[in-house]
Amino acid sequence: EGHSLSELESEAEEESSEMDDEDCERRRVECLDEMSDLEKQFLDLKEKLFRERLAQVRVKLEEVMSGKASEYQGPLSALHTNMRLRTEVAGVYRELCLQVLKHKYDCEIQGARQHLESEKLLLQDSMRGELLEKIQRLEEDRQSCDITSGTLPSLCHPCSPSSSLPCLSHPFSLSLRVVGQRA
Repeated sequence: EGHSLSELESEAEEESSEMDDEDCERRRVECLDEMSDLEKQFLDLKEKLFRERLAQVRVKLEEVMSGKASEYQGPLSALHTNMRLRTEVAGVYRELCLQVLKHKYDCEIQGARQHLESEKLLLQDSMRGELLEKIQRLEEDRQSCDITSGTLPSLCHPCSPSSSLPCLSHPFSLSLRVVGQRA
């Protein structure tokens, strides 16, 4: 009984503090157990949610693969419509390109024919001019032979067998004169 009041209080405090430490340790262990239990429940729920979502995705994938998914059918229909329109446009474009090529071909053929006709006319005019020039020279030669008819009888009478000049009274020379008159 020789303990003083302060010593008694001090012992009580030590006991209280030891009880508080024990109580705190017990509470800490309880909290850790509860937290561990909650984490386990969370992981279980997370795994369950993952499996449910995976099952939903697999069902949706099967619907998409079979063509029954509503989310798939709308865009697929739009794609089919777009493909059909593009195919029609490509067909029309192809036909127009073929028509353009045919018109170009026809123009080339027409241009070639016109060029041929033009070249034929130029050639005919050139040959007609040359022939008329030859006829005119022959006529001049004949007239010069008529003037000097006494000096060169074989040149003045080209129809003679000994003459090397063409005979102007020959039927061919008449046809050359006719060609010259037409021009």
